[in-house]
Amino acid sequence: MATTQLERPASAIRTTSLERGTFLTTDLAAARRLFEEGLDLECVRYAPDALYVRERGHRPGEPLAGAPYLVLDVREVPSIANPQAMLNHWGVFVASQSDVDRAYAILVENKERYGLRKVQKPRAAHGAYSFYFEDADSNWWEVEHRILKRQYETLRKIGDVV
Repeated sequence: MATTQLERPASAIRTTSLERGTFLTTDLAAARRLFEEGLDLECVRYAPDALYVRERGHRPGEPLAGAPYLVLDVREVPSIANPQAMLNHWGVFVASQSDVDRAYAILVENKERYGLRKVQKPRAAHGAYSFYFEDADSNWWEVEHRILKRQYETLRKIGDVV
């Protein structure tokens, strides 16, 4: 029988937010074009070989306004030493299934412009409607609409079941 709450020691750190992960590219300008035009993300270049990326909506008056945070720390490197597999992907959420279909159509139409290697067709799986695509640097992305948002909320409430 699964337990819903495991006894755990007190955390060593009191984390207030998960802020970023590192993302590699061989062409910062091309990656930025994909982020801003293709994925509607906000970019800030803070060094010749680096930029920060986050979702839009953190300026005063925008729906997500509040303490700013940055999710991706993008670094330009001469080559990608460890190409990624699809299961190691970054994800962006959209509001509806039709938004997934629209994003798919736009990325397929602009596959060459964004240097995309592969764009898979949308499908329903694991409580979501989504599609995956691979960028020029072998980074995989998922554009997703969660059909069963409650499923994820319920899993968080239940906790570990294994």
